[in-house]
Formats: sequence, C-alpha cells, structure tokens
Amino acid sequence: MSDNNTVNTRTKNALCYIPLAAIFIHFTETEKTDDLKKHIKYWITIFIAYSILSVFLSWIFWGLLFVLYIGLSWFLWFKAYNWEDVEISFIDNLLSDKSKK
Repeated sequence: MSDNNTVNTRTKNALCYIPLAAIFIHFTETEKTDDLKKHIKYWITIFIAYSILSVFLSWIFWGLLFVLYIGLSWFLWFKAYNWEDVEISFIDNLLSDKSKK
C-alpha cells in the first residue's frame, strides 16, 4: 500500500507541470502535501511569467518562449516524478510570506 501511495504522490507532483493540471489538482485535491503545494506554486508562477512574456514579446520571440516554457515544464516534471528535489529559490523568495515581522 505504501508503494502505491508513493507512486500516486509522485504522479500528482509530476502532473502539476502539465498545462492547467496544477489548477485542477489545486481545486480537487483535499489533502495537499507541502511538496504538492510547492509544485503547484512553481507551475502557476512559470505559467504566469510565460503568459505575460508571450503577450509582450509574441511578435519577436514567441517560438523561443514556447520552447523554453515546454522545456522547463518537462524538466521539472521529470525531476518531480523521479523524486529529485525541485527548488527554485527565486520563486520561493518571490512568493514567500513577507508579513513576518
């Protein structure tokens, strides 16, 4: 049973990097682990950055931005599925709680 749970956890973590799956998992999963929350946060941040950049730079770099987005998503999916530690400190610092005094 624990092996099945481990595979399910790895699969959920990896699915967060498939476009729009992170949003679906965010709203449907009742018990989110800290790792799952982190993967959801990373994908949403990467998707928003890609969307903003593609709107402003679409006429020049659309193909390059798309390839970078898909490549980064695939890389993070691969690491999440293989239980490698995924840490993007820039996103962690950007979205950390600044209200602590």
